Amino acid sequence: MTRRIGILLCDTDNPFWREKRAQYLRLAPERGFAPEFRAPRSVNDPEEQRRVLERMLGEGYEAIVINPLSSTNLAPAVRKSGGTPLFDVGPKCDPDVVAGAPEYHPVPVADFEEQGRIVAEALLSSINEPAGWALALGGFRDARHSEARCRGAFHAFAKVFPQRRILTGYADFDRDEAYVMVRGLLAELPDVRTIFCANDLMALGALRAVEELGGRTPSVGGVDAIPEAVEAVREGRLRCTAGIVQEDVVRLVYETMERWFEDGVDTPRPLLPSILYRRTQ
Repeated sequence: MTRRIGILLCDTDNPFWREKRAQYLRLAPERGFAPEFRAPRSVNDPEEQRRVLERMLGEGYEAIVINPLSSTNLAPAVRKSGGTPLFDVGPKCDPDVVAGAPEYHPVPVADFEEQGRIVAEALLSSINEPAGWALALGGFRDARHSEARCRGAFHAFAKVFPQRRILTGYADFDRDEAYVMVRGLLAELPDVRTIFCANDLMALGALRAVEELGGRTPSVGGVDAIPEAVEAVREGRLRCTAGIVQEDVVRLVYETMERWFEDGVDTPRPLLPSILYRRTQ
């Protein structure tokens, strides 16, 4: 028996999501799933992502895997799922907002705050004295995983920098927005020492700004371990990135769904470990 399932992604441009899509397709036959993929046409558009999910709910999927762009954008659709089970990878919905939704199933995969902490600690290892400024750059203001990553980074930074010297900002998970923001910030505050970004695309945008301005360059780190970021670490340009193995994520999601179809229960599973990639010098 093959089950037709929908998988709602955030976008199709980010290599992170392209790799995840490839793993869903590769592992589907052994699990008896036939996945179909959707994503908002406008990259990182929370409202369009909600509209896409609303359309998917009327298309007869036996289940839908969701990857919310923010903690609230999919909540209206989740609350009126019409009997279609929804599996939230992360999870990324605010639990208070979706409380009581009968077909909502959170799938914990990683400790997002821990990801922010280990990247920030790797960034701090390159700093000899706590002078200057640190920046924690998030995605959307209400993205649950981004906020947790930035919180972990902030706590790590606060062990070295005075809290008044830790800046926060948001660049919507976008490389170009991060570039513009960091370039402007460095023009005003040349003594920024380190920059944490809640995903790798923002980290690569921040890195571009740092490299263009030159001078005393701050260290930059991100999260997701996409190939371009890992390569930048190997080249000695990006200080670090961290991520979980995408094959393991997809296996966990499929196993969670299998158990639910077989027994009608959500079975807690251990969180997947995050792997840190860091410059050796």
